[in-house]
Amino acid sequence: MRAVKVSGALIVPIAFGLLVVATVGAFFVTTRLKRSRPVVTRLTFSKYVSPNGDGRRDFVNIGFRTKETDDVTVSLISQGGDEVRMLVRDRKLRAGRHEFRWDGRLASGAVAPDGRYRVRVGLRKQGRSVISRRELIVDVTPPRPVVRDVTPNAISPDGTGTGNETTLRFVGPNRTRPTLLVYRTDLANVRLVARAFGSRESSTIAWNGQVGLGGRKGPAPPGDYLLVVRTRDAAGNEGPAGLPPRRGQFGGHPGVVARYIQATGPLQPVKAGSPVRFGVQSDHRRYRWSVRRVGSKHLIARGSSGRHALHLRAPTGGSGMFLLDLRVGRHRYQTPFAVQAKRKQHVLVVVPALTWEARNTLDTTGDGFPDVLPEDPSVGLVRPFAGGGLPPSFALNEAPLFRVLDRMRVRYDVTTDLALVKGMARPPIRYRAILFAGAPRYFPTELGGLARSYVESGGRIAWFGTGGFTSPVRLRGNLLERLPASPDRNALGERLRPRNQGLLTVLGDTIEFFRGVGANFGSFPRLEETVELPRGARILASAGSEANRPSLVVYRDGRGVVVRVGIDGFARTAPSSPEVQRIMSRLWTLLSR
Repeated sequence: MRAVKVSGALIVPIAFGLLVVATVGAFFVTTRLKRSRPVVTRLTFSKYVSPNGDGRRDFVNIGFRTKETDDVTVSLISQGGDEVRMLVRDRKLRAGRHEFRWDGRLASGAVAPDGRYRVRVGLRKQGRSVISRRELIVDVTPPRPVVRDVTPNAISPDGTGTGNETTLRFVGPNRTRPTLLVYRTDLANVRLVARAFGSRESSTIAWNGQVGLGGRKGPAPPGDYLLVVRTRDAAGNEGPAGLPPRRGQFGGHPGVVARYIQATGPLQPVKAGSPVRFGVQSDHRRYRWSVRRVGSKHLIARGSSGRHALHLRAPTGGSGMFLLDLRVGRHRYQTPFAVQAKRKQHVLVVVPALTWEARNTLDTTGDGFPDVLPEDPSVGLVRPFAGGGLPPSFALNEAPLFRVLDRMRVRYDVTTDLALVKGMARPPIRYRAILFAGAPRYFPTELGGLARSYVESGGRIAWFGTGGFTSPVRLRGNLLERLPASPDRNALGERLRPRNQGLLTVLGDTIEFFRGVGANFGSFPRLEETVELPRGARILASAGSEANRPSLVVYRDGRGVVVRVGIDGFARTAPSSPEVQRIMSRLWTLLSR
C-alpha cells in the first residue's frame, strides 16, 4: 500500500483546525460544568483553630452538604497546595449534611505550623473536588502586648499627694477585656502583687497603686514594679506566656516606681561646715528633715521644707558618716553622706559609693527591673537610693564600722572611691593606711591600680566584707559600665572562694594580731576564703573555718601590708563579741602606727 504524502503546506491549516475544535469543545465542557449543580455546598468552618491544649479553639469542625451518594475524601492543604492532613479517605457518604473534626495536627501528629490552610473535599465517583475559598488559620502563638509608656512612671499612692495612680498605653489585641498584672521586681523573687482590668477595645489601663490579691489592699510599698498586660487574640490564645516575667523579656517601658520621698545626696565627701545640697522628691508634699551622725541619736540639725532642693550646712567636728533623715507622714527615708574635717589624719577611710550605686535597685530606665550590675551593662550614678534610702550593704558593713571607730574615739579622714578615682581627694600616698569601710566589689580599674601601687610602695590597705576588688567597672560620664571580671581572683592577686557560714579558728599569728582572742570565735553567715595569695606574699596572721583557707587574713605583699576581712557583718558583731572588739582594736593599731 502506498503511503500518502502530505504536503508541508497542508500541515499548518490542519493543526490550526484541530486547535479550534479542541478550544470549542473545552468551552462547551466548561460551560456545562458551570451550569451544573454544585456537588458540595455549605462548606463551613471557624476561621481559627488553636491546638495548644488550653480548652479554647483546640479543634475546628468542618461541615458540608453533598447532593449525591459518593466516596468522599476530606483533606487540609497548605497555601502551596500540599496535603498536610487527610481526615477521611474514600468514605461512602450518602447525600446530606456531614461534619468532621480537625485537631490542628499534621499526619505525623505534630501541631501544624502557624499559617493559613484550606479545606479540600474530593468525590471519587464524580471525579471532582472542591477547595474552600475561605482560609482556615492555625494560630498557637500567644499575643505579646507591648506597654508603650506609663504616665507618670513614679507614683506615691497613699492618697496624700498628686501622683496616686498611673496610666499605661499598650499595643496588642483589645477585643476582649485586658487584664493588668502588677509584679514587684526588686525582691529576691519576682512576685505578683496586684491585678486590674481594662475595658474592651481600649488600649489604656489605669493602676491606682494599691497592692493585694483577694484580701486587704493598701498602697504599694516603695520599690520597682512591672506592669504586664494580659490579652486574648482572635484565635483564643492568651498571652504573654512565660510569667512571672524575666529581665529583658518585654520591650517598651512597662516600669513604674512607687516612692513617697527620696533624696539624691553627694557621692563625694563634703567639707565640714560647708554648704551641701540634696535633691528631694516628695510629690509636692511638705517634709520634715534632720541630720545626725551614724550610730548617734543626737540630732545635729532639723527642720521642714517643701522644696525640691534642700540646702544644708555640713556638720562640724571630726570626719565621719552622717545621715539625712526625711519624713512624710508615716514614710521615712535616710540617705548617708560623708563629711571630711579640716584637720588631716593618718588613716583614710574610703566609702564604697560606686558599689552602692552598682547595687542600687532603683529602676530609671523604665523596663520594670532594678538597674544593677552585673545584670545590666551599665547603671546611672546620680540616682536616689531605692527603698528606704540606705545602700544595700550599709547596715551590714559600713554603718557598724563607723560606729566602732567612733566608740574607739579614733581620728581619721574620710572620702569615697569616686572621689579617689576623680582625683578630688588627698593623694593616698600621704596616708599611712587606707581602710575601706565596706568591700569595694565594683571598682574602676584605676582604683585597682592605685591600690596595688599603694601597697607596693609600702602602704597598708584593709577592707571589710566579701567580694572586694572582684568586679571591674568603667566610669563613662554619668554611667558605671561593667567590664569582664576574673571569676575567682581579686585585683590584688588573691584567688578566692565563697563559703556559707562558719566558725572562725585562729590558723596562725606571727604579729600578735589575735592576742587575747580565743582559738575559736564568732559564727558568721557568709565568708570568703583565700585559696591562693598573690605571688611572693607572706601570711602574717590568719583565721578561718578550714586549714589553709583563711577568711580573715593579714599578709605582707612587697613593702606593704594587706588586711582582708572577708566576712560580711564582722564589725556589726563587735558590741556583743569581745573577740571582735579586740581584733578591731588590733587592726586599727596595725593601720595607724
